Amino acid sequence: MDFPITHPIWMWLYFGVFGTAGAILFTLVIWYGMKAHNAVEGYVSTSAKWSMAGYLFLFLASYLVCGVGGPPGNLFSSSPGTTNVTFATIGAMAGIATSVPGWVCLLVSQRLLIRGANKTKAG
Repeated sequence: MDFPITHPIWMWLYFGVFGTAGAILFTLVIWYGMKAHNAVEGYVSTSAKWSMAGYLFLFLASYLVCGVGGPPGNLFSSSPGTTNVTFATIGAMAGIATSVPGWVCLLVSQRLLIRGANKTKAG
């Protein structure tokens, strides 16, 4: 793969290392979320499903935002000719639009846990 000379090598290393670490950590979070879902029943199981959906949306949001600084938006590029504000704007908007459902899913998950715990305490 040819690295564009318009991007410093630190940028490729930074996004490569942290992108790979993020993908591995996301996979582990989903893996253990599925284990939790299978190990429990009732409101905790339902909460685990909502959490996994929320984490998926948040991971997708962070992945989409990567296109702001790097390709295709290239706002980190030292060459003004390679920057594409349109793609950077689309990436930023898609990231925000994808993060909102993620936070909603996590909020639903937390509310399910609290409601279920309160019912268990009262019952």
